[in-house]
This record gives sequence, C-alpha cells and structure tokens, in this order.
Amino acid sequence: MKSTQVAIIHCNAQTSAFHVIQKLKQMCSQSTGSHGKVFRPRDCQRLIIYLKDINLPKPDKYNTIQLIAFLQQMVCYKGFYDENLEFVFLERIQVVASMNPSSTIGRHRLSTRFTANVRICYMEYPSNEELTPVYAEFLKTILSHPSFAGGALANSSKKLAQFLIDLYSNVR
Repeated sequence: MKSTQVAIIHCNAQTSAFHVIQKLKQMCSQSTGSHGKVFRPRDCQRLIIYLKDINLPKPDKYNTIQLIAFLQQMVCYKGFYDENLEFVFLERIQVVASMNPSSTIGRHRLSTRFTANVRICYMEYPSNEELTPVYAEFLKTILSHPSFAGGALANSSKKLAQFLIDLYSNVR
C-alpha cells in the first residue's frame, strides 16, 4: 500500500515510552490544531507503528510495564502527554504489536486493562501435517536445481521435508 508506511520497533527488556515517542517524532510532523498539538504521518496517509515482542519490557517494582501503560493511554485517548505535560493528539496512526506467550522465558504478562481495549488475534504454530506440503514444495524447487545431483534429488523432497519437520519438533 503506497499510502501506508510501517515503522518497526524491536522491543527488549529496556524498551519504554521514550522509544515510541522518539519513533513518532521521526515519522510524523507536528502541527497545532484547534485542540492543541497533533502528530500526523509525514510522508504518507497512514502510519503503522509495529512493536515486535511487546511483552519483553521488564515490569517495575509495582508490576507495571511503562510501555504498556503508555500504549494504553495512546489507545484510549488517541494521544499522550509529552514531556511538558501537554497533550499530543495522534491522527492516522495505528499501533500493531506481536508477542509470544508470557510462559516463554523473559516474557511478561500484559495488563488486562490494556488487553481489554485492544483487538487480539491468536495464531497457533502449524501442525506437522500442515508444514509437510509447504516444506516439500520448497525443497522440491531447491533440489530440482542442476547443481544438486543434476536435479535427481527432487523426488526425495517429501521425505527430506518430513525429516526436517520431525527434527524441528524434537528440538522444540
């Protein structure tokens, strides 16, 4: 989509609201409207801020994740308070995030106050039966290349795919 731009933030244990505000300042132009300060996408019609691994930031001693509290403010009020305690409205900016389950090492639970205000989509890992035809076709293309025994290995792509998927499942 030509009118949409995606800005990616790779979260880690130290990611905070500062990093999101910094990215917004890079990607948006600031203007003053009838309601006050407004951030709008600079080079496009719509800006998507993609937060990868949103549940990696570490909670403080009160079990609050600053990044999540900030995002909750952005989602609920369509803006945030800047360093001068002036409210900044956001226009045509969407926040998308991904995460692994909080049971994974180094991940933390998101507050229910936040998750109650956002849309959540859950996808499970594909089963071995679903992965086999995908990997078999992928390997068939690679193994049919003349540099692999003149393309004679293409017929064994399904067996190799099954072996690789079984190996992956055992390691996981």
